[in-house]
Amino acid sequence: MIRFSPLPSSNLTPDRMRRVWILLGLEILGVFLGCLSSTAATGDRVSLRVLSPHNEAIRWEFGHGFARWHEQRFGYAVEVEWRVMGGSSDSLRFVLSEFEGKPNGIGMDVLFGGGSEPYLILATRGLLESVRLPEAVMAGIPRTAPGLEVYDAGFRWYGAALSSFGILQNLEVQRWAKLPPASRWQDLAHPRLEGWVAAGDPRNSGTMNNMYEAFLQAEGWDQGWRTLARIAGNVRQFDRISTMTAKEVTLGEVAYGFAIDFYGFTQVAAAGKDKVSYVLPADFTAVSPDGIGILKGTTRRELAGRFLEYVLGEEGQKLWFLPRGHPEGARRFSIDRMVVRPDFYDRYRGMSLIEHSPFKLKEGFRYDTQVAKARRDVVAALFGSVFVDVHDELKSAWRIVIRKGMKAEDLEEFGRVPVSASEAMRLAREEWKDASLRNRYRNQWQRWALDKYRRFTDRGEGLKPGEVGRQGRQVGPDSLPSTRPENK
Repeated sequence: MIRFSPLPSSNLTPDRMRRVWILLGLEILGVFLGCLSSTAATGDRVSLRVLSPHNEAIRWEFGHGFARWHEQRFGYAVEVEWRVMGGSSDSLRFVLSEFEGKPNGIGMDVLFGGGSEPYLILATRGLLESVRLPEAVMAGIPRTAPGLEVYDAGFRWYGAALSSFGILQNLEVQRWAKLPPASRWQDLAHPRLEGWVAAGDPRNSGTMNNMYEAFLQAEGWDQGWRTLARIAGNVRQFDRISTMTAKEVTLGEVAYGFAIDFYGFTQVAAAGKDKVSYVLPADFTAVSPDGIGILKGTTRRELAGRFLEYVLGEEGQKLWFLPRGHPEGARRFSIDRMVVRPDFYDRYRGMSLIEHSPFKLKEGFRYDTQVAKARRDVVAALFGSVFVDVHDELKSAWRIVIRKGMKAEDLEEFGRVPVSASEAMRLAREEWKDASLRNRYRNQWQRWALDKYRRFTDRGEGLKPGEVGRQGRQVGPDSLPSTRPENK
């Protein structure tokens, strides 16, 4: 309340009166500015700091959408400050590294995106805040779906959307190069596809790590690595992040690529169904939640909780599901993601590129997130050491295997890795915690892989560089030569 002192009734000259009114005006102004300053914490624009590997389209839609929703709901503006460290593996490494030096909080409020494994790891280490969302939101989201948890039983993380992994294909390139369409993961291991496949490095991309882990679970450790080795022989180059892989397919640099569903649907929408297609492989398909959680030590817990409420509520889920142009959908970018609210698939049938509900899938292959979490770093390091870091030598060895007729013993040796499944799990539990031992194993695996691939090339001595698989000869009993030109 503003209190005024009574003015004396006499002896007020005009100059003195002006001074009184000036002082009174300054007093009122001070009170007004004080009110403004006290409102700054609630009425002025405030920021929420969100760490995310998501692409620009998702960041733009959810940043602007949350700002609109929050101002309508609570009467004041907010702004999402995005922090991007790279892929989901990069984000996880950043969070863990920062908490080592700042155990009470790292200046970030929310982690948004990146599969389920990072959230399982952070929850186990006590680095996520538990928050139960309002019942109006929770009522529309089931606890589980076929083969997966949709959100954590302790409410430390939620699936903001669902993801599946598949094959993105450039149909025009396939027609031009006379390459067959792929309907199974095994198709990408065919020697005819040499140089025409795109894939990513799992040490930087959690998406790629999840895809490769699915092979090891669906086919078993040994056979899974054998399949991945053959596909790696067909890979043109390993990209650092999964978004680049999808773009390479659309640009025609390759004809096939590993892709998470929303990158695939985005490319189909951009290029057209007659040019690019996305398929869920018939041999196995893994569905997993794409997570969101509040980081420990946030100073904006209430605002962070509202962000989760928005993302998982009807308004946020519509951004995932409904295309640009729909009155309730995305404003600038179509995102095309599977949502965690089952009723959307029937309610908006025909309005979205997403035609099938993961909640109606028969439970077959079950992706074990606990196994994936436990050996995540070991699998990524092993893949990087024996496939990515020695990729030139691997491709040379693959050409020799093809040249010799794809013999069973050659394929088995070519796809062998220096670590068993039980040894990988032991390393993850014990020695992998020691940085010097991690580096020692990486170096040993890389040397081991080089020796193995060089033994193959030694057997092919006398061949001219680049001769195998490129000159129109039969390269195996059931295969055709590659049509992919060498990278210069």
